[in-house]
Amino acid sequence: MGAPHKPSAELVLDRLEAEAQAIAGRMALAVREEVAEYAGVAVDPAFAAQVLAHGMEHVLAFVNAGRAGRPPRGAELDFVRERGARRARELLPLDALLETYLIGQRTVWEAIVEAAGDTPDGLRTAQALTGFTFGYTHAINVAVAQAYLAESELLASEAERVRRDLLDRLLSDLPPGIDEERRAEALGLRPDGEHVVVVADVTQSPEAEHRIVLAITGDDGFAVARHGEVVGIVPRGPREVREALELSPAVDVRAGVSAVCTGLTELPRGYAEARRALRHAAAGTAVVALEEIPLFDYLAEGADDIARRLVPLGTQALIKADQRADGALSATLIAYAESDLNVARAAVALEVHANTVHYRLGRVQELSDRDPRRFGDLVELITALRLLA
Repeated sequence: MGAPHKPSAELVLDRLEAEAQAIAGRMALAVREEVAEYAGVAVDPAFAAQVLAHGMEHVLAFVNAGRAGRPPRGAELDFVRERGARRARELLPLDALLETYLIGQRTVWEAIVEAAGDTPDGLRTAQALTGFTFGYTHAINVAVAQAYLAESELLASEAERVRRDLLDRLLSDLPPGIDEERRAEALGLRPDGEHVVVVADVTQSPEAEHRIVLAITGDDGFAVARHGEVVGIVPRGPREVREALELSPAVDVRAGVSAVCTGLTELPRGYAEARRALRHAAAGTAVVALEEIPLFDYLAEGADDIARRLVPLGTQALIKADQRADGALSATLIAYAESDLNVARAAVALEVHANTVHYRLGRVQELSDRDPRRFGDLVELITALRLLA
């Protein structure tokens, strides 16, 4: 496609150049009336001046492209690239921005038709220049969209880095400074408010990171993906957060939820609690709130190798042998404990005869030298089972 080279076309381009300010004014007016995001043009003098000046650049760029016989390229498109990047930083929707350039194309076309007149030669000139506006507008729209998207990606990356840095600072042992408190408050976290920390495991499904972040934050707080986990800080209660995650249709997640943290200085403690709660989620419950974990389960889960070595050798041998067999003795111990040391109720739970329960308890005593009918010995046996499972 080439621009027309007839003298009448040159005359039309000359007139567009001479009337660039007036044409730009009509563009600005149309944009203000037709694009909701630009309604502020009427009340913001600085914004109005920007739109008008860019409209003039637009008209003059079209004139220069028409004289050159080709759409703009290279550095000739810098003026729209700059505008695309600026509007991305201002968070203006891309579709609204592109609509303004289509309005610009329409306004230039109206000026072409008016300048060419309604004579046969004028109509042919207007037709040729109208065709040229499509090539020009295509080049403009591609350049502005590419600049907008590139800047948006940079902004998203920078925002994520800032959020990650803030999270690292809040979870450190150092008390947050004034800057950290302000940034936290901008993200919905009051310095003196109550929050919980959520830690979700995403090592098995890294593609779900974004969905998990959205599920944790909901309408408040913030969450960041890092090191195979998503860490969130939200101003809600533990149970509310757990229920929201469990009911979210978008994610299948393993997560731990801390107890309530009052103020930002307690968040490091909350992070440690959420990670401990996450360890209990491995037992089959998808989301676990720390405050809902039984004390015995918490202590057993947190035991170290020294605690495991303290299990008597006879009890260790009993448990290992039972695991290699059918696990009947271990199951009986658990049912007996959960039945409050009542043999009859344990038999019902196990669907066996009461004599079978008596026999198995006797075998446990014989092999481990611990009498499960005595509360202290039963607690030790159940603890050993939990530690060696």
